Amino acid sequence: MTNGHVNWLIMPLGYQPITKRCPSCETKKLFLPSGTFRVNAQKKTLDVWNIYKCEKCDYTWNIDIHERINTNKLDPDVHQRYLHNDLDEVRRHAYDYSLLKRNNAELGPTPPYDILGPSPYALSGVEQLSITIDFEQVIPVRLINILTRKLCLSRSQVARLLDEGVLVGLTPADLNRKIKHSLTLHLNLARLYQLDLPFVNTPADVEVS
Repeated sequence: MTNGHVNWLIMPLGYQPITKRCPSCETKKLFLPSGTFRVNAQKKTLDVWNIYKCEKCDYTWNIDIHERINTNKLDPDVHQRYLHNDLDEVRRHAYDYSLLKRNNAELGPTPPYDILGPSPYALSGVEQLSITIDFEQVIPVRLINILTRKLCLSRSQVARLLDEGVLVGLTPADLNRKIKHSLTLHLNLARLYQLDLPFVNTPADVEVS
């Protein structure tokens, strides 16, 4: 059999929203990074916040990044990125789930995402395929959502691939588990084509929990 390997990169779009009661709207709303940091300097120490804004109004909430950090312990390049509201730095902190948890931030829905990488169906002459899934920013997404989109199959069809020996080395629990790091899975393409499953259109999944 001919073996092949592809890489899929999960690329989240926008920012991870958080949910918070907005005093101005007087109800729970989604908050997203405003694209700016707040930096306060006191002698040799710094306080740094990522400023979030209500989706409906201008009410802001500050997420603590650094509290009373000595300037000697902060990378000068990072310090400059804070001062210049570097959007890559804003994005990096928006997907820092340990930071959000430390601030008692309640997560909103998983942001939409693209899956960069070739479709298995575009490969010719490959019968056994290994697929490595990586993240540009790790987001809480279930493996089955990735597979339904890239394989153009329904959830029930993807689940059937386990029973038919197309997906190797996985369990039903693995399909529904949220991925927290890169992984490699194996797909028997020759067996998949034998099943002759009808393809379906699978819109981007948005997960709430």
